[in-house]
Amino acid sequence: MSAVPAAFVAVLSAAAAVIAWHRCRALRERAARVAHEVRGPLSAAQLALHGAARRGEVAPILVAALELELRRAVLALEDPRSAAVSADVDLDALLRCQVQTWQEVAAAHGARVVLVPGPGTAVVHADALRVAQATGNVVANAIEHGGGIVEIRTRRIGDRVRVEVADGGPGLPASVAELARRPRAGRGRRGRGLAIAANVLTHCGGRIAAVPSAGGGRVAIELPAAAARP
Repeated sequence: MSAVPAAFVAVLSAAAAVIAWHRCRALRERAARVAHEVRGPLSAAQLALHGAARRGEVAPILVAALELELRRAVLALEDPRSAAVSADVDLDALLRCQVQTWQEVAAAHGARVVLVPGPGTAVVHADALRVAQATGNVVANAIEHGGGIVEIRTRRIGDRVRVEVADGGPGLPASVAELARRPRAGRGRRGRGLAIAANVLTHCGGRIAAVPSAGGGRVAIELPAAAARP
């Protein structure tokens, strides 16, 4: 009698495996279709933007800002395991470019973004697009969950360059590491942007953490300074 239940369990296990395989294949196909359908409009938007720039219809600084955001969106469709292309990046210039679009996003949330460059030149050695991906997620988090005046500062600390993003909200409800774990554990959407930023920075030799603040949230991104590279 025991052989029947064992065979029955084996059949059920095999059936479950087949169903799981088909579901995985369906999910992969769905992801491929989404990537295909998103990549097309992004390419069209980039071409339209460059056409408008050639005709003088869009200011150069806005062209650069929108181009950076479109390239960030394309990056999300790439293989996350792809190698980063590191180079010397003027962090203040990159942040000034991003502020062009952040200001509009902040205004839609009743907030304001202020860039306060630190003394000297903040040059890091990293993949510029991945740095933009990390800073964009941290600033978006500050705008959405903090609000008020979102202040961005850069400064050199030893062989690292730090970007601090402070907001006028109630402060972070937990550490950055804890917030980043929540989406993976199925405990809501809060923290997904911080999780993406943390993962990106790991591949850039950087790190992210909350820092003490008298009021509101304050998150720091640290990256290797250009002079510190081998």
